[in-house]
Amino acid sequence: MPVSPISTPVSYALPTNAILQDQAQLANLNQQMATGQAVNSPADNPSAAASSLQLGQQISALSLDGATAGLAQSSLQNMSSTVGSISSLVQSLRQTALAAANGTTNSQDRLALAGSVNQGLQQLVQLGNTQTPDGNYLLSGSQSNTQPFSSNGSGVAYQGDAGTNALQIAPGLTVPTSLSGQFLLMDIPTGNGYAAVNAASGNTGTATVSVGGVSNLVAATAMDTGNQSYTLGFATAGSGVAQSFYTVTNASGTVVSSGAYTPGAAIDVAGNQFTINGNPASGDSFQIAPAKNQSLFQTVNQMANLLSQGASNGAGGAQFDQGMSNVLSSLNQGLTRLLTGQAAIGSSLAQINAIAGVNQTQSSNDQIAQSNLISANLPAVATQFEQGSTALQAALSAFSAMQGLNLFATLKF
Repeated sequence: MPVSPISTPVSYALPTNAILQDQAQLANLNQQMATGQAVNSPADNPSAAASSLQLGQQISALSLDGATAGLAQSSLQNMSSTVGSISSLVQSLRQTALAAANGTTNSQDRLALAGSVNQGLQQLVQLGNTQTPDGNYLLSGSQSNTQPFSSNGSGVAYQGDAGTNALQIAPGLTVPTSLSGQFLLMDIPTGNGYAAVNAASGNTGTATVSVGGVSNLVAATAMDTGNQSYTLGFATAGSGVAQSFYTVTNASGTVVSSGAYTPGAAIDVAGNQFTINGNPASGDSFQIAPAKNQSLFQTVNQMANLLSQGASNGAGGAQFDQGMSNVLSSLNQGLTRLLTGQAAIGSSLAQINAIAGVNQTQSSNDQIAQSNLISANLPAVATQFEQGSTALQAALSAFSAMQGLNLFATLKF
């Protein structure tokens, strides 16, 4: 069977198409060398391109979470510094209270201490209104644009709320970036957190009663939540050397405990421990009631007012000592609350550090996986480009030679 001759157009088209394909391949190899990527468009490798896009989105999300975590960390560090400064101030005020309660501190010294305590109160308000570099208030709860504390004629008012602001540091995980000043500085329990004690204003003796720890948590909680109050009263009996006796009665007047009084004696009332010092006069009494909440500002102001009265002896001195004992208890409660706040901040910072490590590892793994999908093997690509260039040059030379082998080129006119 005879072989059909190849027409002139076809004979040109075949090598031309081959040359164009070689040029396209070289262009693709050249782009790979320029970009370092084997997949520069979805058409190059649809499956790899889709997987790379998904990994890229995940890397971007991790990067965004990392940036957000950085903002949260900065805010928390500012907050930690502020709470630390407040704690230092309260510790200093506590030392002042201890010095003032010392029997060797005279009236003039206490008046001088009152001035420093008033300055401490102003400093406490300033610290409570601490702002971040971008102007947000740290202790306004979720109202970061609202100044949390303001002084007025009746004390210090809180203008924030009980909420917090939060930022996402990982999918499904947020950390608070603010604290509520209501929690941190306002709603502080007095006494030991369950019970508090106050002297009757008509006491004539020198006895004081300080609240201690909790001996029975169930009973102390029941007293606090049940709003149960008690009266600790004293009476003197006996001939010759008088002996003082104490009785503890509940709100209905029923005696729940009693005994002979010995200076320094400790008694238990509804699961709370109290220590009695000094010499009570017959008829003196103290009110033992559930702890109430008051702000640190109130406690510091109360301390300044006590100090401004100076020192006195006898019943007046006992009233001062009782008041300062209560101030110390409230300051201790304030320090406990500040410690709780600092612990919460530390926990959030620890979360950020842990998640940052996890996110960094995940991002690095995703980048490696993405690189494996789309990166070009540059040494191999360079070799292919060199070989392709040589082959293209040979094809162009052959095509050029073929163009000279047509009938019209051999005819002489």
